[in-house]
Amino acid sequence: MSGPPPPVAVHRLAGPDTGTPTVLLAHGMSDAWRSWRPLAQRLPTGWRLLAAELPWKAGTDHRWRRRGTPGAWLAAAVRALATPPDVVVGHSLGANAVLEMLATEPDVAPRGAMLIAPFYCPPDLSITWAVHERAQANFVQIIDEGLRHRLGPRLADLDPETLAAMRDIMVDRIGPVGFTTLFDHFTATAGLPLHAVTVPTMVLTGGRDPGLDGPRVGALRAELPDAHVVVEPDFHHFCHLDRAAEVARHVAGFVEKVCPDPAIRGGTP
Repeated sequence: MSGPPPPVAVHRLAGPDTGTPTVLLAHGMSDAWRSWRPLAQRLPTGWRLLAAELPWKAGTDHRWRRRGTPGAWLAAAVRALATPPDVVVGHSLGANAVLEMLATEPDVAPRGAMLIAPFYCPPDLSITWAVHERAQANFVQIIDEGLRHRLGPRLADLDPETLAAMRDIMVDRIGPVGFTTLFDHFTATAGLPLHAVTVPTMVLTGGRDPGLDGPRVGALRAELPDAHVVVEPDFHHFCHLDRAAEVARHVAGFVEKVCPDPAIRGGTP
């Protein structure tokens, strides 16, 4: 099919129907727009918080990739809004959708963009089977971390074999097509024209997140030199959930920096 992707559903998480700042949130692979609620509850009151329901949500068959890249889908969501968002925030694949959108969709230019736990392929990295195997191992590790977080207190009642079986079920649900989609987008980040990004950008990642480990952080800094890159040593991939209060402080500080208007300042997260 040709043409841009169709608009997706966008849900209001908090704040009035209109107002500033308007922040659009983009979730990761096999996640849901509702996953932003813990973070939204800790952001300043009065902000208008919108969450996009993107086609790579949980339960997808991955056919969305035939209609467009993650960045193209997110750009379509932004263009369909009656009022453009002031800031776009993404997590994981959603963060990479934001990055791709900034680099390839010049007509979509929010006042700021924040990438939480993105992944990045350095331009000089040779894509070998070893790189593929490492990416697959990281993929399983991230799914395991997400499962542990979702289980919460119930985790203490599960034996290792049951937990591993639950993780394997989740891996199978995403399947080889889902992993291949992620890996393809990972390798594609090496060719993004990041020099074209003029929107103020913040990258927030964790020292325990395999998606953007040391060398990759350095490579992203080199290709996106104007971005503010923060590495929190104890953060995991799902820091917006298990460290929501701390991530909210980062988000609030960034939004107030790129949207300095007094009218946008709400309460303290």
